[in-house]
Amino acid sequence: MSGGGNASGGPSSARAAAPRCALPMPPDPAPGSAKPRPASGAAAGPHWAVVLAIIGLAMLPLGCRRGREAPLFTGEPYLAVWAGDADRKSSDFLAILDADPTSATYGKVLRTYPVRSRGNEPHNVNVEPRADRRLFAGGLLTNRTFVFDLRQPLAGKLVAVDDAGPQRRLWGPHDFVSLPNGRVAVTCVDPARYRGDPVELVTAAGGLVELTSDGQPVREIPAPDPAARGLIIAPAGAAAAPALDRLVTTNRGHGYTALTRGEAMPGISVQVWRLEDMRLLKTVLLEAGARGEENLAPATARFLHREPLVYVNTAQGGALYASDSVQTPVPAFRLVYDFGADTLGGDAAVTPDDRWYVETLTGRNRLVTLDLADRWHPKPVAALRFDRDPGDTNRARAGGPSALAISADGTRVAVADYT
Repeated sequence: MSGGGNASGGPSSARAAAPRCALPMPPDPAPGSAKPRPASGAAAGPHWAVVLAIIGLAMLPLGCRRGREAPLFTGEPYLAVWAGDADRKSSDFLAILDADPTSATYGKVLRTYPVRSRGNEPHNVNVEPRADRRLFAGGLLTNRTFVFDLRQPLAGKLVAVDDAGPQRRLWGPHDFVSLPNGRVAVTCVDPARYRGDPVELVTAAGGLVELTSDGQPVREIPAPDPAARGLIIAPAGAAAAPALDRLVTTNRGHGYTALTRGEAMPGISVQVWRLEDMRLLKTVLLEAGARGEENLAPATARFLHREPLVYVNTAQGGALYASDSVQTPVPAFRLVYDFGADTLGGDAAVTPDDRWYVETLTGRNRLVTLDLADRWHPKPVAALRFDRDPGDTNRARAGGPSALAISADGTRVAVADYT
């Protein structure tokens, strides 16, 4: 099931330092063979359990709940989780979990792939499964991108590491979007050596880095816009619509790299790019609503699958915006739903039939579902609480659901805390 995520015919992945849910991956070639026992070692020990919290891999009420039926599982059998060591003494790692609810080892760690470095602040992965089954995973604090080959999830490998050193102009890899040519666009929230000085907030711009499928850097594309002076330009979330030849990125805010001092400052705009040549076309200001803060920190962008419409949620703003005009010369976004103050919107996904929008609310410790029957007036239909222990509802649990991944059929969601 990333991130921030969608699923295909295989495993899924998760977000990190706390973990990141990522895309589902294909079954390991060898149908009928027994699954390996849960792995031992760094990722399987108690210290890993402290930082990793895959909260749910269950049927989510995306519509009318069906009655209990005999198990019949034909979906993605694995969940890939990009995570960090709790005390940062051992390597960060990618873990492969058993996501087959009919399996005797359901929910167990089957395999781990250490990246031979620690303290990367594992964060996002590519949410859309790639044809080559490569998984791109970012480390915010070290500016590294790790590339895994998961054609055989239980016999995968780390194939490349892009280490953005001092010679690079952009740091803070955040989201990963596959391009039509097979390469990957990486949003980078901060310019290299960003420190958070007041003058930098609106003069220093992040941008995009283009990588090959092997993780080799092709070019850096800073995202300053002369027509958007005074706005924070810090690309974080991203979504592509090849049919529209468009890429939408969100300017969540500066302050994600290791050198930053003070608080992260939220942005209030999104940017529209031409996908074919990665040319910036427009920076669009999101207008606040009645609370005056709904537009703070645009975070996750998700296109509908069958219509030219994109949704963008906001983190500090706790709201949802929509646009059906990103393919026009004058794109505009409209506030369509307000989750409320302090809800802290996180990762999101749209079901394959475009009927349901699912989002984590970190500030409320909830996973919520909106009905998209009316695209411009979404309606809340379900909320799943994560502030109680699923094994004992009388016990409270700490945490904040952030990353999510959704199965290919849209009926299962994996959620991870970011701690």
